[in-house]
Amino acid sequence: MTARVRGNLPAEVTSFVGRRRELAEAGKLLRSARLLTLTGPGGVGKTRMARQIAAEVRRSFSDGVWLVELADLATGEMAPSVMASALGLFHTTTDPVIDLVDHFQGKQLLLVVDNCEHIIEPVAALLSKLLTAAPTLRVLATSRQVLGVEGELVLPVRPLPTPVPGRPLAAGSDAVALFAERAAAALPGFAIDEGNRELVTSICQRLDGVPLAIELAAARLRAYSLEDILARLDDSFHVLVSALRTTPERHRTLESTVDWSYRLCSAAEQDLWARLSVFADGFTVGAAEEVCAGDAVPRKEVFELIAGLVDKSIVTRDGEAHGRAARLQMLGLLREFGAERLRESGEERVVRLRHRDYFRALALRGSTDYFSPRELEWSRSARREHANIRAAVEFCQTELQDFTAVLEIVSPLQLYRVGASFVVEEYRWLSTALDLDLEPSEIRARASAACSYAASLMGDGDEGERRAIESEALAKQLGLQQVLADAACSIARASFFRGDSARTLELAREAAAICREVGNAAGACEALYRAAVTAFGMGDRRASEFAEDSLALAIEHGSPFRTASGLWIAGLQDWRKGEQERATVRLREALTLFHSVGFVAGIAMCCEALAAVAASEGDFERAACLWGAADARWRGSAAIFAKAVVRSLDTELVDQAIRQALSEASYHAAFSRGAGFSVEETLEYAVGGPSQPPAARPPSEPVRLTPRETEVAELVAGGMSNRDIAGKLVIAQRTAEGHVERILTKLGFRSRAQIAVWVAERSQTRE
Repeated sequence: MTARVRGNLPAEVTSFVGRRRELAEAGKLLRSARLLTLTGPGGVGKTRMARQIAAEVRRSFSDGVWLVELADLATGEMAPSVMASALGLFHTTTDPVIDLVDHFQGKQLLLVVDNCEHIIEPVAALLSKLLTAAPTLRVLATSRQVLGVEGELVLPVRPLPTPVPGRPLAAGSDAVALFAERAAAALPGFAIDEGNRELVTSICQRLDGVPLAIELAAARLRAYSLEDILARLDDSFHVLVSALRTTPERHRTLESTVDWSYRLCSAAEQDLWARLSVFADGFTVGAAEEVCAGDAVPRKEVFELIAGLVDKSIVTRDGEAHGRAARLQMLGLLREFGAERLRESGEERVVRLRHRDYFRALALRGSTDYFSPRELEWSRSARREHANIRAAVEFCQTELQDFTAVLEIVSPLQLYRVGASFVVEEYRWLSTALDLDLEPSEIRARASAACSYAASLMGDGDEGERRAIESEALAKQLGLQQVLADAACSIARASFFRGDSARTLELAREAAAICREVGNAAGACEALYRAAVTAFGMGDRRASEFAEDSLALAIEHGSPFRTASGLWIAGLQDWRKGEQERATVRLREALTLFHSVGFVAGIAMCCEALAAVAASEGDFERAACLWGAADARWRGSAAIFAKAVVRSLDTELVDQAIRQALSEASYHAAFSRGAGFSVEETLEYAVGGPSQPPAARPPSEPVRLTPRETEVAELVAGGMSNRDIAGKLVIAQRTAEGHVERILTKLGFRSRAQIAVWVAERSQTRE
């Protein structure tokens, strides 16, 4: 297996130009500083420089470089949960700071915290706690002002050097080099020569070397000559008002450039720019058409208008799409500028209401898409749009004071919580809204059950049961049979934490009966799963019956997550009955499904179960390796509820048996090997076997991969990770992940190892 780089640092789509001295200085400072803060005005390139620094030093951090973006947070309250989500800590507890501290213990890890200035006090307090409690943690932050944390070192990020006035040559100027590269991207074939060097030099001097201003000016070459660009810069400088309300002189130059870019847009493009500012962390064309279309911006023209904004470098495309809607972004300063124009237009409330309605509709799809073949696509969409969902909720809370709308948006996000750490944030949204909106209603009854679910996921069984009982009482009062069934499931789930297995089993059986009576298949499936897990832990022979019934319902309705859960508990039951081959097949399939839904704790659960199977078959080294892989996945997950479920089954007795069968040295060698696996390597090892991957199954019909998919398949066969593939092809990592997923689906495979075999066989056939 090839070495890999851990973390979530995105692949860049443009090259980094200049700043070699600053990069070298930053690398040197990070070797001694616990906290290094890059400071400077907006547009000067702090974020891009931080990512470049992180990319250059990441091999010095064995536990990875992790980027946390804070630009879209309105307050600092949720910064710990957002940080936990970026780190892949699923299901954080009611105190995410504790989870973060636990996660950082003993790790050689660099945390890149971007855009701190607007919530500087809570972020500074959080980083101070983390740095104090985790001695090996290092932090690289970006902010327009110093954080003020003890031990902080500050590296000012200044504009790029521009040529000295009067000198004929611009060679060696970072500002000119940046303009040249971005200009060539805007106008293929453009190059600096003796005929245009002076003009380019003057433009860069006029823009004071501010990178964002230079990039915006270079993009104008699509429509203007260098002479036109310089003339318009000179014309605009003395007449512009400081729309972005910043004070540094060099930032006023940036403002003038942004304003000039705005005035170069058509009236419809200007209106669209302003309306697009309501989106947080990007948008799709479909979302823009729904939210931004109106009198001045006809819906049929939105697509072309966005293309115009892309051409003008106002909007950028986030990597490649390939199978899903392209995601578009707008830099923070450009969003601020647009937001100011939107406020001035008097349309802000109308556009924000449309934004609220669009993402409320996305959330409401959870009511129909959960427990169906559509749940995976929906949950991924909801996760991608979390920042926009947050913006919609905060608008309802702060501007509208409409807490019923908050409950409508958040309540259906059930599966969405399972594979992500947004549960704390959503619990707070629900609990706050429930405490403020006391009117008896169906949405309140459903929200109480959803709040119970969230509390149980965080390990708070008492709060989970209290909210579930509230839901039950209101459902009885209003005659809501479906909600009554959901409440019964919630009570059984919360009861699990009380340690009374007999009570939990009885409640789960009752919940399953209630759900079946009213046709609530999703509730029945979950209640039967709860009964199966509880009965298994008790040694109750009915566990197998409950497990098979739950699995059958999940398969019938096409739910990937519930199918994975059912396969896991059914596989464990097979193991206990001595049916190891059947157990292996089911557990491997469960692992693959858990991976597809992004549930890291599920991968850990399956690795432990497969370790038990391997131990029963006498393959103790493989068992120890799988146990190590499970331990690594548990350490990357704060899934309190999932951990409690597994520990209730006494699976640690398996670890004791493995230790007894191996020498201490052999055990630790195998365990350490598994603990060093990435998630993908864990999947390959657990599904593919100890040494040889499973033979590729030829599909029944010829399969045609696209040229890009074929290229990706060959890189997979070469041992490259998704991150490496993204870097090789200069695409976003999630784009690479999408390619791999489609290849697996087309070929009918479960692992990357099978792709490698397929590529090898094709190569032999061609020869």
